[in-house]
Amino acid sequence: MVDIASLLGTSLLVKRRGARLFSRWLPVTLILSISAASPAVAGIVPACAGYTGWSGQTNPPTDAAGTGNTGFPEASSTSYFSAILNAAIGSVVTIHGQYPLSRFMSLAINTPSGQEASSLSDYQIQPDPGQNNPFISGTKNGTFTAYLVFGPEPSTPAANTIYTGTLTNVNLIYRVYHTTNPNDPAGSATNPVTPNLSMNGQPLSNCPVQPILPANSTPWDRLDLGDWMGTLPTAAQQFNANANPTWRVVNPSNPAHLSPNGSDFYMDILLSRQFLAPNTGDNLFVIHFEAPTFPNTRAGAPPYANEQVRFWSICTDDPYTTNVNRCDPDDSVTLDSQRGALIVISDPGSEPSQAAMTQFKATWLPWGALDLPTDVVYDGHQQPWGIDTPVQYYNFVFLRQTLANPAFTQSMAAVSLLPTSEQQAAMGAYWPVSGYCSTAAFEARGARCLSGE
Repeated sequence: MVDIASLLGTSLLVKRRGARLFSRWLPVTLILSISAASPAVAGIVPACAGYTGWSGQTNPPTDAAGTGNTGFPEASSTSYFSAILNAAIGSVVTIHGQYPLSRFMSLAINTPSGQEASSLSDYQIQPDPGQNNPFISGTKNGTFTAYLVFGPEPSTPAANTIYTGTLTNVNLIYRVYHTTNPNDPAGSATNPVTPNLSMNGQPLSNCPVQPILPANSTPWDRLDLGDWMGTLPTAAQQFNANANPTWRVVNPSNPAHLSPNGSDFYMDILLSRQFLAPNTGDNLFVIHFEAPTFPNTRAGAPPYANEQVRFWSICTDDPYTTNVNRCDPDDSVTLDSQRGALIVISDPGSEPSQAAMTQFKATWLPWGALDLPTDVVYDGHQQPWGIDTPVQYYNFVFLRQTLANPAFTQSMAAVSLLPTSEQQAAMGAYWPVSGYCSTAAFEARGARCLSGE
């Protein structure tokens, strides 16, 4: 997950709950509103109240109450499980699990303000004796045992161990990205389904994994069915959007981040409906970039295959609630012969014809809009946002890369080390080219609608 601080700029400083929030797009009043809507702990699931282990879950297709979709999560068959742990220095939490069959997994601890304190990615977690780690070799998903130690990290850390330093209150997060079986949020782990947790030898109770819900049964699942019918933002609710928005590389090590995945790097851009019809002649936002290679695990490739990134995806997100609207993962994006990805973001009523999408090898990504007048979505404090609010008027688009190969010198991770002025040139064709277009212009010219040809 990425919180609001991971995508805001650097012109304005506001403090809230000890987290630094910066903005190049927001007025002070709106920053305070959004930070209040984005708690350090996301994934509130009423059905999980009272559990002492995994008590938070974020996976929008399983979220019956609609209250767990906060912190801009990835939503391509991706699950986040969280446990709030309070213990004295010297306490030890034992984490015994079965590796999921997925593109990526990790264990991490976040501070109460939402910053990542320490983590172990899948390839860093050694298997139990006689077991297999499918992120390193083979295909069988064996078992592992890891430890969370409340206390400082020694000069030679123990294997499979993360340390809290001076913290006595942390949020333990178990991430599972892009499960091989899209219908199994746990990634085919069965014994146990989610890792068993015990504190100083005493077992903690885990909330059962929530099942995937029937299609179109929740407001979130209907976000790609209707055109936007919300309320225009007031002056205090407006973002500083631009008709020619620019992309930005986001480094997860920045201390302003809340709830980041330290194995991810991001690019983001802010969109606004003020630059769509009826205000202008445009009704789409079009993005073109060269896509990195990845291990297509759903086609049988192992996650450890030597590719440019482990995973990438592009998502549309609502900044008011920090909800994810929709994601297109790497294996669902149509590519041309040069690995060019052409993404079209719009409401369904403006989606180009299937013939045009096929001709230009394009992939549709819904902007996101409430479908029924009675539909609502929720922010991190479980406050509802319906059509009487500006929810989904703006859009944060995230392009994410997970575990880039060090040899991939044009990755987001690599170019993030450069001065901002040098990043676009260094990234080359992997840097997105984008802009607003009309449906008619796209159907006639595809990506060339961006140049006005």
